[in-house]
Amino acid sequence: MNDLFEQATSNFWPAIGLAVGFPLVLLLLNEAVAFCERRGQPLSKTLRTVRNLVIPCLAVLVFCRFVLGLADDSTTVRIIQTVFLVVLLYSLLGVVNDLVFGNGEPNSWRSRVPKLFRDLSRALLVAVGAMFIYSKVWGYELTNALTALGVGSVVIGLALQEPLGNIVSGLMLLFERPLNVGDWVVADGTTGKVIEINWRSVHIETPTRELRIVPNVSLYKDAFSNLSRPTPVRTEVLEMGFSYDDPPNRVKEVMLDLLRTTPGVLSDPPPLVRTVNYADFSVIYRLIFSVARQEELSMTRDAIMTRLWYVSRRQGLTIPFPIQMEYSPGENPGPTPPTPSEWLREHSRFRPAIDRSEGKAPTILEFAAGESIQSPGHPFHGFALIVKGKATLTSVDASGKVVDIGEMGPGECFGDQVAIGHSTEAVGIEATDDITILVFDNHSIGDLLKNSPSLAAEIGDAIESRRQAVQAIRYRR
Repeated sequence: MNDLFEQATSNFWPAIGLAVGFPLVLLLLNEAVAFCERRGQPLSKTLRTVRNLVIPCLAVLVFCRFVLGLADDSTTVRIIQTVFLVVLLYSLLGVVNDLVFGNGEPNSWRSRVPKLFRDLSRALLVAVGAMFIYSKVWGYELTNALTALGVGSVVIGLALQEPLGNIVSGLMLLFERPLNVGDWVVADGTTGKVIEINWRSVHIETPTRELRIVPNVSLYKDAFSNLSRPTPVRTEVLEMGFSYDDPPNRVKEVMLDLLRTTPGVLSDPPPLVRTVNYADFSVIYRLIFSVARQEELSMTRDAIMTRLWYVSRRQGLTIPFPIQMEYSPGENPGPTPPTPSEWLREHSRFRPAIDRSEGKAPTILEFAAGESIQSPGHPFHGFALIVKGKATLTSVDASGKVVDIGEMGPGECFGDQVAIGHSTEAVGIEATDDITILVFDNHSIGDLLKNSPSLAAEIGDAIESRRQAVQAIRYRR
């Protein structure tokens, strides 16, 4: 009876300790994990492993050994003890990895050690430790474990030849470091940004938000291009054709100015324009420009190609196209662009300027949305009348920041000939959407304003309001 009581008492206290201690330890670990996650500490991942694997294995081992009273040499206890020690070793190595490499400074030796190499080293150490644990817990010679491991490694190696090849290739890529996460690459016919490098493959996100998975062995064996090396600066080449009637030096001058004034194009290295070929229908020019990063290339190229049409029209350059068209007698060849007189139907007060121009019609200029028509310090030369579209007026405040001060639409005018004694150099004008303007001859518009006091007063009031807006912006605190 006494023996039975002593056995029940000896099993009671471990059971109480397990029932109280196990939830308490889990609660403390939950708080520790939450604390590390709030602070962004890498140790949180290892603490989750301890909470989810180590502590439950330890609880099962204590339950079997001290509550159920199973012997140390029983198969159940040995299996649980083996699993517990292997998981404990894995967690301890995780703690070392987090403490040594988790908070490595950028460009330090700790940050340059590849994660895949650390994971493989950890797996190798766990495998070696598991052999010693097996020998200690089960009482077998280590040579037998090594023999079993060697035979098993051969079988596993043959069965997993391709995955292991990807792992080895991934290690070679990480040691050579021809690409990193965040680099833009062209690999296996895919262009995109590297978002992950793991044991088996490299994950590439394309500009169309597709995920392309390229095996490591393919990258290691085949050639690929890293668009982020040796610098993130990307240089693009565009080819355009212009008419044989356009002098090459003038075309190159206009195209170079286009590149220099397009947002996103770097001034260092400077953009270039080269004459490369005399083709069947046009002279081919090569536009060479650079952007700061691959991500900006598509948007900058779109801006250049969009502005090119408008700039060519304003500068009188012709972009030919190889199309032959035949028209039968009396057949309408299609709509013709409006003439200055037609544009002025809704702005008849400026019509006399054409009559006084002695046969010289106003020039029609078109600007794309977002293009700068006039910048502070560089006024638009001449008298310009907006006949289509809208433009935003800008100025620079006391801190040097560009701010909007107003908007202009059809019927409003600007330019250095509009000032009438006031300065417009501090005002910038940017096309809000596609805009069409008429530029009048200075002599004819001067006569019109002299003979039309009401129109001159209206324009003077507009200029004065712009001047007051500029002054208010400059002295604003």
